[in-house]
Amino acid sequence: MRRTRTTLLVAAVAATATLGVTAATAGPGAPARVPTGFTEDRSADLAAAIDPAKPRNVILIIGDGMDDSMITAARNYQYGAGGRFPALDSLPFTGAMTTYGLKAGAGPDYPIAYVSDSAPTASGWSTGKKTIDGRLSQGPSALATTPGENYKTVLEHYQEQGKLVGDVSTAELTDATPAAAASHISQRACQGPTDMTVCAVEKKSAGGLGSVAEQLVDHEIDVLLGGGKNRFAQATDAGPTVLADAATKGYRLVEDKAALDAVTSLEAGPVLGLFTGGNMTPRFNPLVATPPPGSGGPTTKCTDADRGNQPDLSTMTAKAIDLLDNDKGFFLQSESAMIDKQEHSSDICGAIGDLVELDETVQVALDYQADHPDTLVIVTGDHAHSTQIVANPADDGRQTATVQTVDGDPMSVAYSTNAVGSDHTGTQIRVAASGPQAANVTGVIDQTDLFGTLLGREPSTLPGPGEPTPLEPAVQVASLGSVPAASLKKRGLPISVAAAGATKVTVTLRNKGKLILTKVLPSRGGDTRLRTARKVTGPLVVKVTVTGPGGSATDSRTVRTTR
Repeated sequence: MRRTRTTLLVAAVAATATLGVTAATAGPGAPARVPTGFTEDRSADLAAAIDPAKPRNVILIIGDGMDDSMITAARNYQYGAGGRFPALDSLPFTGAMTTYGLKAGAGPDYPIAYVSDSAPTASGWSTGKKTIDGRLSQGPSALATTPGENYKTVLEHYQEQGKLVGDVSTAELTDATPAAAASHISQRACQGPTDMTVCAVEKKSAGGLGSVAEQLVDHEIDVLLGGGKNRFAQATDAGPTVLADAATKGYRLVEDKAALDAVTSLEAGPVLGLFTGGNMTPRFNPLVATPPPGSGGPTTKCTDADRGNQPDLSTMTAKAIDLLDNDKGFFLQSESAMIDKQEHSSDICGAIGDLVELDETVQVALDYQADHPDTLVIVTGDHAHSTQIVANPADDGRQTATVQTVDGDPMSVAYSTNAVGSDHTGTQIRVAASGPQAANVTGVIDQTDLFGTLLGREPSTLPGPGEPTPLEPAVQVASLGSVPAASLKKRGLPISVAAAGATKVTVTLRNKGKLILTKVLPSRGGDTRLRTARKVTGPLVVKVTVTGPGGSATDSRTVRTTR
């Protein structure tokens, strides 16, 4: 029998449902790892992962300076040459992203800057527009010291829509990448009120928006977590410090892990977490490259740094997600900043540790997405760096270092842009995504293209069956056979839904004929958990109804409750 598009989609539904319940029973966010040398065709799985709907929540995770070379070095060290990052490498859609910027000039056709710093690159995805080095969410101009036009950011768009927003970084919150999300200034160095020498015309006292620290607070971002307390402790032109001004706006200041743990909601006001005066401590102690034959050796391992009472990036991100979670949706940007800063220092262990930590942070986002499939997760960098894996540390670079990977073999890296330290490069970088509209990152895109995807593009229509009648909807739901009644409030009932030909997917949960929960999923279904605080006894009935241009379909499962 000829396999039409309809029968292929129904077959994909069944396959997806089988895979989905495996993930649900294994725990939320369990990565679907693809081993080296896989043999099965993955087309159906990728097709099932395409969801053109606009996302309700958006989580953007940035690895500053994270390019493919640095990803490979960190993966080799932590998981081996044949290994995979459990989260970062499991994202279904991956592409390449260009990062070039502009140079100051007469305009409107500004010269190209093939290598950019973090300010214009972060501004690119934040605003959808190119700008010049050092500039934060502000357009180019004839001179670096002349302010340009302020561009509205993704975070500001979402605030206008009434969504909650968060900004997390392991750098100073006033540093370029977190600053670009919610500040507009001509020079990234103008981080605090007393740092405004080169931005004098943009001071508040001169009628401007003020320093980055002042603007972040003035924006009343719901969750701000990172380093840089010293910038916020500076006195403003009006007299009080930025911290004092934050307090008048209702911000609650937290300064260590215990205080962060104690915050359970935003009902008492927004949260400002400042866990150190400057940048936060990297995960690993430094191993700084030196001129050949270089530092380290065939048995050198990276060692854990003493981070005191500072939370790590995954902890901060998990707390931010927990606080921002709401029915209307949220936007969160989270940055692993020390990858770049340790690369600038030619510190291979510092950069490896913080890329490993980024992968753990991606897993946090995927765990949340497993329960909230209307969440878009995007992971990328802002620019490339000069870290290169080389064969011979004795003569393959100006500075080299060698560590022993989990394979038990030596891996050498080189830094060659400077005699000491290293610089950015202009090569394209990885971008990967999962969730609604995640397929927009595939191919070769530019950083500015992320802007539209982060905001949610007008949904497209997936190709039909090539027949005059619409595709008949199909649905399959998989669940556990039984669930402890006491766990329904906290853990919920994990289910997996696969749908085809649908524009709406509705899940209902009934107990003894009484409706106790309704949940809407993306058009392709997905994994989720059905939680209820109601007291239930006896069997539960999970019913999924899908509707589309070609009609409707239902599937249901009965689940026993146990004590």
